[in-house]
Amino acid sequence: KDWEKVRKICSSPSITAALESGDIDVKMNELFLAIVDGKLNDVDILHAQTAQLCLYKWQLLPSIFSGSSTHFSLLHNFHRLADIRESGQIMVETSVHSGGTTVPDLKNLLGTWRNRLPNIYDPLSYWEDIFMWRSHMFTAITKNFNLIDQGTLATLHDRPWTAIQMAKVARKQSTRDVALLSLAKLTDCSMDVSDAFAKLREQILSYRNGNQVEKSGGLKLVNTTNLLYFDPNQKSELFRLKAEFLESLGERSKATQAYCHSVQLCPSYSRAWISWGALCSSLAESVENREAGTTNTKKACQYFAQAMGCYLEAIKCECSESSRSKLAHCLWMIAKDGSSSGLLCSTFDKYALALPSWVWLPWIPQLLTSLSRIEASSAKHILNGIVSSYPQAVYFPLRAFYLEHRDMDRARSAASHSVQSECVSFAEELMGGLRKAHPILWSSLETILEEFIIRFRPSFEEELLATVTALLQRADSQLEHQKRTGSTSESENAVRASFSKTLSRVSAKFFKSQSDSPSKSKDDREKKTSEFTLRYKAAFERDFSMNTKADIEDQQLTINGIITKLKKWRNILDAQVSLTPLSFPLLQASPSLSSFSNSIPDLWPGSCDPSTGKLSHDRNKKNEVEETRPQSTTTSPQAAAAVAAAAVKAVTSLATYEGGGGHHGGGSASVEVPGQYPPNTFDLFNGKPSPELHAKLVKFQSKIEISRKNEQLVRRIGLIGSDGETHWFLLQFAIPYWTRTDERTAQLHHFLGKILQQEIISCRRNLWLKPTAVIPIAQRLRMTADSKSNSSLEDAYCLDCKYRGQDNQAAHYFFQEEVNKEVEKNISLNTDDKKKNEKAARLKAYDIICKNMVDSRLLSRYIMTKFGNPEKLFHFQKCFASQIALNSLIQYAFSANERTPSKFVFNLNNSQVLSPDFRFSYSNQGFLDVEKSVPFRMTRNIETLLGPHLVQGVFVPGMTSAAKAIYSNEKYFSSVLYLLLRDDIVAWYLSKSSQREGTQKMIQELERQLQDRVVKNVMLVQGRLKACAPKFSKSGKVENICYDSKVQNLLSLATIPDNLVEMPPSFSAWL
Repeated sequence: KDWEKVRKICSSPSITAALESGDIDVKMNELFLAIVDGKLNDVDILHAQTAQLCLYKWQLLPSIFSGSSTHFSLLHNFHRLADIRESGQIMVETSVHSGGTTVPDLKNLLGTWRNRLPNIYDPLSYWEDIFMWRSHMFTAITKNFNLIDQGTLATLHDRPWTAIQMAKVARKQSTRDVALLSLAKLTDCSMDVSDAFAKLREQILSYRNGNQVEKSGGLKLVNTTNLLYFDPNQKSELFRLKAEFLESLGERSKATQAYCHSVQLCPSYSRAWISWGALCSSLAESVENREAGTTNTKKACQYFAQAMGCYLEAIKCECSESSRSKLAHCLWMIAKDGSSSGLLCSTFDKYALALPSWVWLPWIPQLLTSLSRIEASSAKHILNGIVSSYPQAVYFPLRAFYLEHRDMDRARSAASHSVQSECVSFAEELMGGLRKAHPILWSSLETILEEFIIRFRPSFEEELLATVTALLQRADSQLEHQKRTGSTSESENAVRASFSKTLSRVSAKFFKSQSDSPSKSKDDREKKTSEFTLRYKAAFERDFSMNTKADIEDQQLTINGIITKLKKWRNILDAQVSLTPLSFPLLQASPSLSSFSNSIPDLWPGSCDPSTGKLSHDRNKKNEVEETRPQSTTTSPQAAAAVAAAAVKAVTSLATYEGGGGHHGGGSASVEVPGQYPPNTFDLFNGKPSPELHAKLVKFQSKIEISRKNEQLVRRIGLIGSDGETHWFLLQFAIPYWTRTDERTAQLHHFLGKILQQEIISCRRNLWLKPTAVIPIAQRLRMTADSKSNSSLEDAYCLDCKYRGQDNQAAHYFFQEEVNKEVEKNISLNTDDKKKNEKAARLKAYDIICKNMVDSRLLSRYIMTKFGNPEKLFHFQKCFASQIALNSLIQYAFSANERTPSKFVFNLNNSQVLSPDFRFSYSNQGFLDVEKSVPFRMTRNIETLLGPHLVQGVFVPGMTSAAKAIYSNEKYFSSVLYLLLRDDIVAWYLSKSSQREGTQKMIQELERQLQDRVVKNVMLVQGRLKACAPKFSKSGKVENICYDSKVQNLLSLATIPDNLVEMPPSFSAWL
């Protein structure tokens, strides 16, 4: 405000020299002085000069990219220039109207200033620069029009809103003193009721996170407020804040009364319901933590039911992100009812069915598993609503769920003649409802999926190769275990018998005896089966001694013999599989898909919403339009009004049908590209999905590509969408447990991405996560979203080996041979000496591989070849470092550190680090594994690519910031973890158990038995996140000088050779 002092400083020699050297800030101050002094003729010239200077500085910078911080200051200066340009217009308007009795119309400009603001995560100094100048302009306006009435004057400035917004941003950035200072500037300013309430609310909220005295002061401020001028919504918010203060002061009964008053004043106020639900939930948990008893359990269920009712009512009032985040807690609370439907189920059934269907889209996998629980009836009704409104969001998981559980039911009924389970009946009913409600869509999808299942199955050689590779890995681990622990004849016989049974099952599966059918016609699959059996059956059974002749019954293979034979068969099958071409025409594989073509529907609101109208054919639609035309010519006013209304309806229907491209909901029959609904996608707005804006399937790419991943051939198919892009998917055959796990991984990334998007600390470091779409098609077939820009550490290594003429398995075999030699030498030693000598052998082999066989710069060279200049390479490296930080944090938190080179996948376009086959690691007791020797993958090549500066400057702060952002949402994320870990541990247990096809009651009982493990696993994950987050004292200062000590310790554990050599050879620690 002291412009004279600013003028003197700007005339000093040092500032003049800075101005001549092109300092933007000095030039900006010169522009400010011109506006203040009223030199309006010079404003345009100085503004143009400053803009040219900013553009010149912009051209000197590298190209802008995601996560770049070098452009922030210039973008902020452009923002200030836009405000200054409009400030000049304000001064012109002010000078024109100040002499007369009229006032300028600044409504549009003030609205523009309200909408054009910095990001919430921008530094507070950016906000202050913008708001300080605007406040100066508002002061200048009020001085020129100080003689008019206060009501008219209030329309010429926006000082109260500006100061309140500044206080709000300062509070969210944890600078309470700045917030209070900004509010203190409004003492001499008149404001309307809404601004007065906003100011009061910010003042009250500034006391919320203080000590007991400050909280008492905040409560006193609420109690002394006159509520006469506020509307019901504002009164409800004040009572909600009062209840929060009472709750924090330990007066929960009074807090309950305050929440009751709050919802009575405004029953549609969502925040009050959410806060009341949180209080009821905390009361239920406190009751649960007391001594167990029937009375306490019943009381806790009552509190949980009240909390559930509050949360669901909040979503009904407002489907905001804060209210929808409580759905996870509601789904988790249902388990508190026990083995039979009770109060919580009835509460859920009462409130959940009234919610819009789209709020449940992220929780479709949990709703499907709920069909086998006590809340099955409610889940079925919710899914039925999704089937009606968003059929393509639920079709794929519902179909896979139905087929999987139907096969399980058939297997049980064949063994025990049991009746069909309830979940299969519900799923069948939902599938029937989808078929009846959307017959055209259902027919199209079924045709496409049938072609996928039949035409793109892997060959028998590929399936047998995958099986042999898995058996070889198992045999290697068994042999290593025997050499470490020492084996007896009994243990060797047991292992040999186990492998013999497994190999017999493999033989029975792949070499089925062909039925002697009188018909000579066989389809292609039967012919291929016959050829495969004829070619390999005899040799396979001969190598593994599966004949039943008495003279060879005593020829039992040893483990070494089995490994030798398995390697032989892997080489034979690999040679055959390698003959498969890298691509082939789609017409050759599937003429039906090759001829598929779909027209692009018009994208207008309601065109893809089946709930707004019923599908009908053209002829029926025209008949309906004919019926809506006026049929009467009576002259009575009522009849005339009816005829006019019918005419309007007829014209609207015809305009919609002919000009709009169809009737409401007609576009829902168009097949969409899969993976466009949550949780398979991440919407920045987190709102209601708009199917009319989704990419529709136009046709399929003309070629099918084949790539090799994890020793398997994978088909990649392209879906050309109406958005002009080709969406690539991998057709992968996997067991149902793996598909369900990858679905939960997509959900985990979806919810973590939302958390990172909302937190300031993560936004400043450009930390983001996007889920990889996983689309189940059948029991053992799925589609996984892919990109041609995806690459892996294994791809870089294989390319380097090919360039040097080296076998990519040479390092792996060398390491195993060296370790096995040392183990065989030390059989007679004690356990401690064995471990010591084995570790020394591992370190020696590791050093030899690192020096002579694997280069630490191969990944860096691979990346450099993909980018044309160092600027793009640096952009990739910086974003790559932040993405690795996120991925490493998740690996450590969930004990998913078995990340082989083929599973370390990254995208060359956006530097995203993907998580394929991301599975939690459990101990035999069902707990997440304790900290292992290597918490995450940070091997030599990755560390070399990043370099020490990015490791310490981006990776470590990024991992710390991500942990802080996630842990600050502990309450919300805990509910998500409960659901995901519960479903995952049940699926893991069933996959390991012999009773993989348990009944519904058995699964429910299993969930109750594993509940304590789920709770402990959630606590373990939260504890690891808390340990990685920076620790602050109550005063807001960092407790220790090295606030990232935990992350530094984990980084050290992940990079030292002593820990790396302890990993299995498949980890390829030398990469």
